[in-house]
Amino acid sequence: MKKIMVATDYSDSAGSAVHYGVSLANHFGSQLSLVSAVEEPYSASAGALVDIRQKIREQAMETMTQVKNEVSGQLTNGASIDIHTVDGDPGRTITRVAKAKDYDLIVMGTKGSTAARELFTGSVANSVIKNSKLPVLAVPVKVPFSDINRVILSVDDQPLAGPHVLQPLIELIRAYGAELIVYHGDRDGDGKGYDPKLPEYLSGITHRFEVRRGEEESITEGIQKTIKLHRADLLCLIYHDRGFFGRLFNESTVSKVVFDSPVPLLVLQDA
Repeated sequence: MKKIMVATDYSDSAGSAVHYGVSLANHFGSQLSLVSAVEEPYSASAGALVDIRQKIREQAMETMTQVKNEVSGQLTNGASIDIHTVDGDPGRTITRVAKAKDYDLIVMGTKGSTAARELFTGSVANSVIKNSKLPVLAVPVKVPFSDINRVILSVDDQPLAGPHVLQPLIELIRAYGAELIVYHGDRDGDGKGYDPKLPEYLSGITHRFEVRRGEEESITEGIQKTIKLHRADLLCLIYHDRGFFGRLFNESTVSKVVFDSPVPLLVLQDA
């Protein structure tokens, strides 16, 4: 992870995301970029539009410069930091810039009463997760920074496209020396289990599998219990348009169960 983007509007959701970005940059010796998307005002005359956009851009740069100055002294291991503003709708613009500039990871703060409410109601984070094809670390607004010592990877019964899907997670596990717990909730009891190639894909890192059966609890309840039981510092999910994530999108309790938790969410792309 040599290039990490922290995408933010510098609301209250920005603080912890920046701290996680700094921590990751230090572990990987990365270039850390603070990026703020300047969205066009909904209503303004031509001349006023230019003035408003310029003022927003200047305010964003001023705030990011302050943050840059605050965290520059915290950078180690050859990590560096730069700042940028870009014009356009935040979701589409962040996705476009991340692809064009070859970033390896996007870190985002999520606003709202819960992270899930933002992620699953067409928010910027949701747009980026669905369209960027890059790993996304979504940090809920109320989550304070914590070192990553234990990670929960929740998987369903869908096969992965290949070992490359898990590579960002494996790199993170190695960099932090963290423990990985692979959780699978066999709620329907169909016996299909998880992708049989997972042990092969995860060889070389410390990990163990935990499979639970229980129709009395939902997918999200099972994940939530696992996070609390193991005092995890990070939850990792794999995004694909079928199976697990498809079911999550349709669960009305998702915002109250999974993402109302004291851990950030790392989303990997199954592509």
